[in-house]
Amino acid sequence: MRYEVADALNEYNIHCYTFPANSTHLLQPLDLLVFGIFKRKLEIDWKLIKASYLDELENNDDKSLACVSNTLVINEKPSSTQIADARKIGFQINSLGVGVNNSQFTPITPETTLLASVVNPIFSRTPYSSDSRYCNQNSYNIQIEAKGVSITSASTNNTNFKLNQKFQTNDKYLYNLISYGSLEYGIYYQELTFTTNDNNNHTYQFMTTCSDLNIDDLFVISETKPFHMASSYYYYLKISGIKPHFPIEIYTDYVSGVNILHSGDPIYNYVIQLSLGALQNLSQDINFNLKFSNNRLFPISIGSYFSQFDEQDLATSHIDTFYPPNILSPGLNFTQFSYFCGPVFQSILNTNIMRPYQLIRTNSGEKYTLPLKGKKGNMTFIGFVVNGNSTFINEDGFSINNSSISVNIQDIILPKIYSTTNSCETLYINPIPVYSVTINVTEPYQFTDFTYGYFSSEIRGWPYGFYSGNNNYYTHKVSLVQLLEYSKSDYYSFGITDGGEFSVQFSPLTLDQSNSPPKLLSYQFTRVSSQKYILRLTIESVNGIRNFMATEQLYVSIDTLVSGTIYNGTFELITGFHGVKYVIMFDLYGYSSIYNPGDIVSIDPLVIFQLPQEISYKLNISNFQNNNIRFLKNNLSLEEDSYNILYVNSSDIPPYKTMALVLLDIISFPIERDMTDVANMLYRNPFIYNASTGIFECKFILPKNNMFGNIQYMIEHSPESGFYSTDIVNELFVDKTELDNQGPIFSSFEKIGNGLVISTTGTIGWKFNITDDLNGFESGYIKVMGSIDSSTYHFNFTIDDVIGDKFNCQYQILINITQPCISQEYRIVRVILFDTNKIASRFNLYTPSLLTASIINPFINFLERGIGITVLPFTCSILQVIENIKPTLLSFTTSATTIDVGATNRTISFDFSIDSGVPIIKIDQLPIIYITSLFNGLVECKSKLVSYNITNVSYSCATELPLGFGFPNALIFSVYGIVNNGGYYYGYSSDDIQRVPLSNYYINTTFTINQPVIKSTDRYYSDDNGELVIYGRGFSKVSRIDFVYSDSSLTPNSASLMLIHGSSAIRVGRIKNTKSPFYIKALTIDGFISNEFIVNPVYFNSTIIPTPTPIPTTTPIPTITPIPTNPPQKCLGNPECGGKNQGYCSSTGCICYSPWIGVTCTSQIIIVPQPSINTTKPDVEIPTDNNGQSSETNSEESQKMIFKSLISLVSLRELDFNNKEVNNYKFDQWIYTPINEFKNQYFTTVSNTNITATLEWFNQSTPIQFANQNLTMNPSSIKYTIEITEYQFKSSLNQLQLVMEASLTTNSNDICTSNQFGNTSTGDDSNYLKIQIENHSLYGRFIKRAIIDNTVKSISNVLLDSSLNVIDSSSSSLQSFIGITIPNYRNSIIVDPDFSVLIDSKSASDEDNSVCTKSNSGLTTAQLAGIIVGSIAFAAVIIIGVIYIIIKKNKQKKFVDSVNRKMAEMNKN
Repeated sequence: MRYEVADALNEYNIHCYTFPANSTHLLQPLDLLVFGIFKRKLEIDWKLIKASYLDELENNDDKSLACVSNTLVINEKPSSTQIADARKIGFQINSLGVGVNNSQFTPITPETTLLASVVNPIFSRTPYSSDSRYCNQNSYNIQIEAKGVSITSASTNNTNFKLNQKFQTNDKYLYNLISYGSLEYGIYYQELTFTTNDNNNHTYQFMTTCSDLNIDDLFVISETKPFHMASSYYYYLKISGIKPHFPIEIYTDYVSGVNILHSGDPIYNYVIQLSLGALQNLSQDINFNLKFSNNRLFPISIGSYFSQFDEQDLATSHIDTFYPPNILSPGLNFTQFSYFCGPVFQSILNTNIMRPYQLIRTNSGEKYTLPLKGKKGNMTFIGFVVNGNSTFINEDGFSINNSSISVNIQDIILPKIYSTTNSCETLYINPIPVYSVTINVTEPYQFTDFTYGYFSSEIRGWPYGFYSGNNNYYTHKVSLVQLLEYSKSDYYSFGITDGGEFSVQFSPLTLDQSNSPPKLLSYQFTRVSSQKYILRLTIESVNGIRNFMATEQLYVSIDTLVSGTIYNGTFELITGFHGVKYVIMFDLYGYSSIYNPGDIVSIDPLVIFQLPQEISYKLNISNFQNNNIRFLKNNLSLEEDSYNILYVNSSDIPPYKTMALVLLDIISFPIERDMTDVANMLYRNPFIYNASTGIFECKFILPKNNMFGNIQYMIEHSPESGFYSTDIVNELFVDKTELDNQGPIFSSFEKIGNGLVISTTGTIGWKFNITDDLNGFESGYIKVMGSIDSSTYHFNFTIDDVIGDKFNCQYQILINITQPCISQEYRIVRVILFDTNKIASRFNLYTPSLLTASIINPFINFLERGIGITVLPFTCSILQVIENIKPTLLSFTTSATTIDVGATNRTISFDFSIDSGVPIIKIDQLPIIYITSLFNGLVECKSKLVSYNITNVSYSCATELPLGFGFPNALIFSVYGIVNNGGYYYGYSSDDIQRVPLSNYYINTTFTINQPVIKSTDRYYSDDNGELVIYGRGFSKVSRIDFVYSDSSLTPNSASLMLIHGSSAIRVGRIKNTKSPFYIKALTIDGFISNEFIVNPVYFNSTIIPTPTPIPTTTPIPTITPIPTNPPQKCLGNPECGGKNQGYCSSTGCICYSPWIGVTCTSQIIIVPQPSINTTKPDVEIPTDNNGQSSETNSEESQKMIFKSLISLVSLRELDFNNKEVNNYKFDQWIYTPINEFKNQYFTTVSNTNITATLEWFNQSTPIQFANQNLTMNPSSIKYTIEITEYQFKSSLNQLQLVMEASLTTNSNDICTSNQFGNTSTGDDSNYLKIQIENHSLYGRFIKRAIIDNTVKSISNVLLDSSLNVIDSSSSSLQSFIGITIPNYRNSIIVDPDFSVLIDSKSASDEDNSVCTKSNSGLTTAQLAGIIVGSIAFAAVIIIGVIYIIIKKNKQKKFVDSVNRKMAEMNKN
């Protein structure tokens, strides 16, 4: 029988087909995808097939592989036994695998003893850029299994490629086929030949293509709003016709500067970055062409950024102020205030948009102005002026005004390095040989920092390396650790960034043993928090591991070693999800290996390096649109910091997905203002999945005095992908704010003792005023240096040290000078002033290429006076000629000869002394000891003066070495920064120190891996739930964490560990609620104690001030609306509502006739005598027999099956805003008081809060009223009235939860059980709990309202079985926990649940969720957990469904493997 597949599938527009096993079809011999034959008969879900399978194949490079015409005919229609349900079983993939085409990789000789396949092949490629005729270098991994033979050689007959063996493990081989450079358009055929030890050649045909782009297939859509960031305008584009495997660089002919970047988004795959410097009108569209090879052009048109605004919101006037004021005067020559620090202007605009069109156009490009301060409608912007002619461009509505300006600026020249001689000496010092490099510098030193390069790069200023001399002529000398075995000639470099460099070449002492790079044996990602992972690497390295690089972050190897050695060990790297794109491993001799996602780690078994699915899983913009995203607060006032939460509620985002919110407002992301610390500028606020609500939540703080209008942000969801706020429907809007984007500045600045002549002593310095109008000054730092001897003075001061307030304050810095001295100048070389919003003003005498130096200059008000205000000359009246005599180093000792750089205590101390002699040493200039390692750079130890006399000066210092510093090599020492009163400075290199008798010029290193060291923690907010993730090393044996609080009202406490991740991370709880710093220590089971680490909580308060609701006056108790009502329910039961004699169907559900009760009207109240009174606690036990009578009065015959119902009050829990437990007070002791025959009262106290429980028994049906609601108490029922007095919440966002337990037990094992929780249908707007064994039930009613602070308010009731995870393990009992959740209150609360015992007309075995067991087996643990918490089968379906939704976006092979594995486990269970 022939079956027309296309006709059958046409309804769903499916064009890619699957085939029954062993069928014949038009694509033979390729079976592609086949259905396995399964015993179970399952119906096919073609819609699900389309969603899971075809969406993946549409991006496959070879469409013919899986997509055929609609007329494809196969031999027969698949039988029902051949068709598998995709949700549970997935697709079976044949041995060829998806993506392997016989026409591309095909055996020419029979595959008898060799079986070869291409791993993750992509055979067809496109150019790496739009205007190129070349494809990127191609690389293919070929896996071969040899049967009874071994491969002796491999070759290709195509000279454009080379074939190399990468791995061999037993009979498995991996070869890498790589092209030489780039390939031109065309088809590349080649034959790969593998020769085996039996002298047979095994040949395969291999075909690849480099295909040109067809611009006729391109289609460009721009549907998103453009946005502005860092002086550029950005547009998301959807460009179809470009293969997603190969995002190419696209070039244009736009003249004003444009980049088209790959966005990483699967829909809007490109983003255009424009400067918009050539606009003639702000409303005009922007037209240009995409450029392709052979002069082909693709036209594109996008709307102007400004066309999204109304013209009346654009600026129509500007008032400009220049600094200095006379900078535009003809003939004026202005000298830069410091390197790269020139004139600026401020412009006041009447703009209602945050980023108007205002810029300076120069020959080198456009320089946009930066928002500085002001409010909507009256904003001040700042920009800098460059030398020569410029065009000043301003908007006037949609029109543009141009004006020309011309200035003459004299640049400050960056000092260069000039040298007459330099030398390198190899010193064979026993036992630690060193290099000694000497450079004689003839150019005066002018306070620049130097860049040093030797295995690692260091930037250091004076005094490192300043061996002797003064700033007019000095000798620079350093000592370096020698690497004994090194095959590559290395060098030492010394220079100024942008100011010249010297380099000295070294020759290795001996040759290394191996050039084999490190080999990755295995890897594992472990998620430890919402954003952090442990990347565990097991590595083999003949030469020993030096360090790693994972993307831009460098890791020191020893710091991460957790077991083994650097030659064969396991390392754990802590990384964020945004920081892993590849891993590079370096050994001690510079050889390296790199692993990118998709690279093969091993071939037996086949292991491929991949990022975790929660990182690699790509989202699309639709996940963040419509109603999927909202903020806790919007229309913000930023007079103070705004504490906010972003919620994302999308069922299409897997719960495990890693995401982060990045704020891009100009305060949170100050890249336009201050590029000093670009690497740490972005803070990623993590999203945390709330399992109870199914919503992602992200706390963030928007800084005060910020920009108005829409706040830009990005949701980052993978290392290179994110969505900007302009593409997300729900924008964050600031309604009330006044911007302060300027750091503190000097408003007055005066010299003290300018030109002072010093005969004996004198004082010089500066007095200044600091102003900061809105944020206010917080702290500052000023560095002053001497022009001849580099004497250095550091001044740190805070708001507590100044006169005045934070908005306008005064301070002075003073330097004392005594004879003998030399005449010189003291010069301010660095200033940093911070305001309370951490916005800085900075001045650096020489700051290479800091483009924003002008606009962040705190001396902006003094540009006209020039750099001279930072220079203070003085004269020493007594002229003394002091010779340049270097003092003698008398002693130099260390606290140990070996240091364990893996230990908790890594402190090293030094003592040294010098002969002061003549001239006298300046005692206020303290030398620095430099500890030098081979690969890890330098550590400074700043000395203290111990004693001083005419012949001897003694110093000491102590410092803690970084973890793993220098290991396995020795550390060497040097001393620099000794200054005398004659204007000379001195230092001692390592070879100088080794010449001093009984001195230690080096120290050996060891490294232990079992001692705990805390390095960092996750950010901890003041309202967090007491949980914290701690990072470090040596954690595998930690048994507890101790907390000590700086808040004196909190006593220290300890926490047992919640979870240990390897050796590098611990999650702990029980942190007390605090806004103040606290200290943590880790203790191990073998007695080690970690370092003490301080945690500074970030204050967070997301409280929303409620809008008062009018209080009704017509009811006895005020009610806060709305009070919840139960939704309409479907009438249940068979027959419906128990039949016409037991109930009827209404709009709210079943309404039962007395004595029937329940959602199906099939249960009856059991009339029993009043149970015995418990005089110790408010527990009620109601025994009944299998006939529904009280078991206490039944005959022996009727007691064969006994049922006991028990109701208890368990605990009072405090929950935070995320429903996480803050405190839990269990009820242990009660005071019993009888009230009357039917009513008893119990009293207890927890945390200074009184709990009173009144229990009342009802013999007959009784109407009552509670919280303005009329209710009916059934006969033989018990009502709990619980009153709770004032409670001291940890946070105003927290709530209380009263936990009750209801249980039902029987003495029989041959039973069925069921458990129900839901809404009642009788109109009392309550929840019900029904736990049933056979035909007996315990029924509880939980009203959804309470009396709170004498007002009726709504509450919620939740089933806690899964979260409390406390169950009765007996095979004949049911137990449930119910939480009555009460919102935050002031004085008191009253709740009123009640309970009854029922007998059911239907057994529990008839319920859909019942679980039954026989007496000879009993309930298993798994079945019991299923009874109490929920159905295991149902949970499994949910898990499989979630996994299916997640994986359907990934490659077909991953989908098949994962789903099949889950199915196998389910079948097994």
